[in-house]
Amino acid sequence: MKIKLTNFRYVLLLISGLLISTFSLAQEKKQQSTNSKSGGSYSGNHAWFLNTGFGFSNHGVPFYIGGEYNGFHPDISVGGVFSYHNRWDNHKDRSAWTLSAIGNYHFNRLLNLSSEWDLYAGANVGFYGYSHSSTGFGGGIQVGGRWFITDLIGLNLQFGGGTVSGGQFGVTFRL
Repeated sequence: MKIKLTNFRYVLLLISGLLISTFSLAQEKKQQSTNSKSGGSYSGNHAWFLNTGFGFSNHGVPFYIGGEYNGFHPDISVGGVFSYHNRWDNHKDRSAWTLSAIGNYHFNRLLNLSSEWDLYAGANVGFYGYSHSSTGFGGGIQVGGRWFITDLIGLNLQFGGGTVSGGQFGVTFRL
């Protein structure tokens, strides 16, 4: 039990660091001018995205939260995501979590789409753990899209995923 508690502490520490760095860099980015995000860009002149919602899989309904950064290249974003869910197997209450790094290519400039839409595909790699067994390392691919109903808020639908979630549906905030 001590090993699992120690792993959980490391996961919480990593999530806290990710969120703190995301919000501090987002504040810094708002003060800088962004001249590399011209027509067809999915970012709408925002370098940071916060994603949250629910996933779907054959192991239960995961909750996820993550962030993406696109300041390196207008068509590429990198970030991280954490998901957690309870899993029911033969009337046993079990839980699972993932902590993954993600990378996506955004097709908006290639397809000449407005910043209201965001179509992407990418890959993820990271750690996972189940309450009834040890942790592991895995990866996956994803394809998805976003529809921004305002300049700052959008709906996100993604298929694929990694070791726990088969996809996800949620909200994206441009920071």
